[in-house]
Amino acid sequence: MPLHFKSLRSSSSGNCLLVWTDRTRVLIDCGLGSMKKTREVLTKNLGDRLDIDGAVVSHMHTDHIGYYSLRVLDSLGVKVRVHESCLSQLKDKHFNGRGFNSLRLRPFADSGFKIGELNFQAFEVSHNPRYPTYGFVIKYGSSKMVIATDFNEWDGLLEHFVDSDFIFVESNHDLDLLARHFNPNSRFHMPNPKTARLLCTARKHSRRPPQGVMLGHLSSIRNRPDIALKEAESSFENCGAALDFPLLAAPRLEASGVVEVNHLSEASVATKESGLTTASRKEH
Repeated sequence: MPLHFKSLRSSSSGNCLLVWTDRTRVLIDCGLGSMKKTREVLTKNLGDRLDIDGAVVSHMHTDHIGYYSLRVLDSLGVKVRVHESCLSQLKDKHFNGRGFNSLRLRPFADSGFKIGELNFQAFEVSHNPRYPTYGFVIKYGSSKMVIATDFNEWDGLLEHFVDSDFIFVESNHDLDLLARHFNPNSRFHMPNPKTARLLCTARKHSRRPPQGVMLGHLSSIRNRPDIALKEAESSFENCGAALDFPLLAAPRLEASGVVEVNHLSEASVATKESGLTTASRKEH
């Protein structure tokens, strides 16, 4: 059976990703602002039952988790997984003095953990030094997916991306647009050229192409989907690596299409149109 992925939101205004099989549904981050918006986004994309097996949080910035989304997850009885190093920060920053006595909080460690049919391996990434931040390798049968949403360096991380069947990775800003609209916090995020080099290097070291790659967390002012996709395309041309997979950009304020990752690394990605941008079809 296939593994599925969908970006529900991906920007500094809010991040929430969904990974699922026929038997397991997991959120990666849930920073959707108000309770109303959280329920609205989840219901639109998961249906009225909202049977969610777990929510895995990458770090404690409010666009990835917050008080109101915690209240919704608490009311739904969803297990919330955060790294053990983030527990006190979660409570200090997001509990707002509320006990959350019924919140099903489950810390994870570097050794990995399992939610339903999905096996997770967390790896620490370089982001804001005040906020420990983690990417995730997710395995299901023979399928491998890697998700890294907020980071600024990929030294020492290449092995996690090599031979992945699907990659969701931050491509936050264009350097020219950053020069015109400077933001000091951009130093904590991956610029387009650095993300492109990571993908090129991972492809060169991989035995097979991924079934798809999606660029995420694009800045609203300092990036555009067409710029990020073109940067990656140019980088592949310059480094001599084959761009032999669908390259996508996640919408900022709406859901992406569904990416289907098949077992045995079959070279197919099913994308059901919902505002999805893909370089392979030249829609930009």
